Amino acid sequence: MNHTVTPTRSIRLDGPDVARALAILGMMVVHFMLVMTDGMPPERWSDFLLALLDGRAAATFVILAGMGVTFMARKADGTAGAPDRNTMAAILRRRGLLLLMLGFLNLTIWEGDILRVYGVSLLLAPWLVWRCSRAVLLAALGFVLTFGVLFFALDYGRNWDWNTMTYHGLWTVSGLWRNLFFDGFRSVFPWTGLLLLGIWLGRLDWSTEAVPRRSMLWGAVLLVSSAVVSKLLLHWFGTPPQPGVDREEATALFGLQSMPPLPLFLLNATGFALVVIGACTLVARRWRDRWPVRALVATGRMAFTWYVAHILLGLGGVIVLGWTRTSHLRALLTALAFFSLAVVVSIAWRRRFANGPMEYVLRRVGQW
Repeated sequence: MNHTVTPTRSIRLDGPDVARALAILGMMVVHFMLVMTDGMPPERWSDFLLALLDGRAAATFVILAGMGVTFMARKADGTAGAPDRNTMAAILRRRGLLLLMLGFLNLTIWEGDILRVYGVSLLLAPWLVWRCSRAVLLAALGFVLTFGVLFFALDYGRNWDWNTMTYHGLWTVSGLWRNLFFDGFRSVFPWTGLLLLGIWLGRLDWSTEAVPRRSMLWGAVLLVSSAVVSKLLLHWFGTPPQPGVDREEATALFGLQSMPPLPLFLLNATGFALVVIGACTLVARRWRDRWPVRALVATGRMAFTWYVAHILLGLGGVIVLGWTRTSHLRALLTALAFFSLAVVVSIAWRRRFANGPMEYVLRRVGQW
């Protein structure tokens, strides 16, 4: 079995950073709109926007995290003076442990926390990142299939009040385990599978033009095909309803919503991520010196900082100010304003410092 990661290029590519910034923007839009319009009647355009971004921006972020793990691992194989594999594995585990702890702290104020999934994924990454590509893809598939088995063996909605999107019994031993591994907003099964897919994608040579173009092509195929299959299945089981499957169950099984994260959603979200990452890579290569690209690169390189900041400062701020039960348009504009502020701060920060505040903490932990 081949246990090597083939080096491609040691220079950091700008495309993934641009995609990371846009993924953060997508999550900001979803989160601000959910918090600020709680209980408000939906609007057609906002429903479409939320359906487009919900889970897909997060999936893009997770896949990019996996690509980042491979870029780190590559340094252990192809960069002079870089840590060896054992040291790099220890760095990944320490970062994973930190993210897991930060995730549990974040969970006290934000039930949609995804840091815990990153933490568990980084703790597992050293066993897979230097294995052959087939092993990585099989492991990714294993996380997806395991969720499918758990979904049909256990009651996915047991702890959920879907009317209020409230998770009951979270701070119990069983609730914490179920929420982290199975039925949380974002859970290890199957979301770690997307991070492992990112590890595999990171092995491709993104410095060429062919790879991002193929990424966009295959992403479009996955987007369209999963949407068509979903629509056909929903029509088949919903008009008229089939015996033993009501409309709500059919939507859960064959819809493209992020909860539960069943295969059709995962294929659709992966397609979305591939299109975004491929397009951003091509744009960043062609216009790398243009101000918008440099601004998004700076923001993407502080993505961890802005993920934490948009929860603590952004969502926390709108709650303190009482900006809830407001219009969808106001929520969207607030998200765009916060992202614009993030871009401006990122540009100024990166002129003086190499890393964002949270990125600096991660690097320091890796040096312990």
